[in-house]
Amino acid sequence: MRKYIICIVSFIGAALLQTGCYDDKGDYDYHDVNTMDIVIPETKLRMPKEEAVEVSIMPQISQTLEQNEENLVFQWKRLNPDATLGSDRLADYTNYSVGKECKITVEPNESNNIGLMLAVSDKRNGTMWYKQGQVTIIKPFNPCWFVLQEKENKGVLGAIEGTSEGYYVYSDVFQSETGTTFPLDGKPLAMTARREYGGDRASISMMPPFFGLKIVPILTLVTDKDAALFTPSTLEMMYQSDKILFEPIQQGKAIKIDAYKMDKNGELFVNDGKSYFAYMDGFCIPYSIQNEDGDYPSISAYGSYGTGLVFFDSSTHSFLNGRALSGYGDYYTVSYSISKSVRSGFYTWKDQHPIVAYTINPDDEEGSAFNPNSIDPFLQVRAIVTGGNGGNYAYAVTSSQNGKDLTVFKFSADWENEDPTCAGLYTVSLPSEIDVETAKFAASYAYTADLLFVVSGNKLYRIDLNRSLVTELYQYETDPSAQITCLKFKDAENEEELGMSLGLGINTAAKGVVVELQLTVAGDVAREENSICVYENSDQPIGKIVDISYNYE
Repeated sequence: MRKYIICIVSFIGAALLQTGCYDDKGDYDYHDVNTMDIVIPETKLRMPKEEAVEVSIMPQISQTLEQNEENLVFQWKRLNPDATLGSDRLADYTNYSVGKECKITVEPNESNNIGLMLAVSDKRNGTMWYKQGQVTIIKPFNPCWFVLQEKENKGVLGAIEGTSEGYYVYSDVFQSETGTTFPLDGKPLAMTARREYGGDRASISMMPPFFGLKIVPILTLVTDKDAALFTPSTLEMMYQSDKILFEPIQQGKAIKIDAYKMDKNGELFVNDGKSYFAYMDGFCIPYSIQNEDGDYPSISAYGSYGTGLVFFDSSTHSFLNGRALSGYGDYYTVSYSISKSVRSGFYTWKDQHPIVAYTINPDDEEGSAFNPNSIDPFLQVRAIVTGGNGGNYAYAVTSSQNGKDLTVFKFSADWENEDPTCAGLYTVSLPSEIDVETAKFAASYAYTADLLFVVSGNKLYRIDLNRSLVTELYQYETDPSAQITCLKFKDAENEEELGMSLGLGINTAAKGVVVELQLTVAGDVAREENSICVYENSDQPIGKIVDISYNYE
């Protein structure tokens, strides 16, 4: 067993220096009372994986009338497993150890913080003082930027653990954490880390626990030959492509993934030209996407807005609508009744619940800005991104091949403002240095205005659709030939700080670099210290970056 002695002598905030509570034992003689301050040092430990770790906690005690501690008795109490962390109820604690030093054994894979309470009594007058503390268990890779890399047409997963104030770079986490190589065959395509995987929290909370619908953090890795979901903190595989893309597996066909995308309403898989969609219910059971006639459209892009889905059918050059799960009834009839049964092996997968992609009729709504069924055949959809007003808007970004003008179609689920579905049409002229063939786009819920963000070459730009204005925000000046290959907000579905913190994956001639930018409410790069952080470590070099994604729990 490894032994960690935690001895922290540092600046302690005023809140920690406040006098603890005490029990008055009834001595009402008028004389000076020996009071004391108790400080329990902050104790953090990275979750052990293979063997238990012993943590030693030594409180700092100061008394007003005594110079030594011979008059004191120390009783440590540990929070009961079913009690709430931070509880001040004595009934929520069980006596753990006696003595000033407290030794806590943290078992492998223990991920929950350990709540403590120290009771200090003065033997001379029976006065008792209490102070709460805890051992904070830091889950591995929480928070972190996961970095998907490519090396010799194979995947490598790296991570940048911590924050701009202190971080560690892992160039290959499967090797360093598990002693294994990247577990998927094929050329890496995409990656997504998601804090809440498993649907609508309000709807799921209404369901009995035996339904088995849970919201958990996940990490998804996708190559052109494979896909799998993992638990981020342990890198344990939950299920692989043979338990996800059921149809081609049943037909004995090799997996050939052309595209993958996850957002708040579900996951799109395009395998060997056929499109499948899995609802955001936590089971990842994809069914085929069909149109109203039962045919299979050629879906090349997908996005969400509100509880709606929008697909682009490249065969008909039109946008189609779908509906996400939204409420107790949907989760019961789909997730519990069908998907859970398939995932548990009770039912054999059948394409019995195809996702229907409907034609959008602009004539049904007054004020439609465009006809979604008649998109200029010269326009190519570069991306569909979700942002603004709590995720009620989806922006389909298009351009002609090698063109310098963007045409952006805005879809809205903002019923309060009585927006039509086809709510906006924008044309924006791009600076000459932006290459639309390789440019990447992003949006965030944090911005209520119609703002998009785009990277090309070594630069980041903001696009204000309402003003048709493109503004350069950042340039990676260390290497003018560098290519920003991807951009993602820490949490694009967060309407506060995490939704305004943007990560860039940058490839230089020699290495990969991750840059984190803190943006303002106006979409500018903040001017405060540490608003721009370049993550790199020469001892743990990052290779060619394919994708990045932020994990926090």
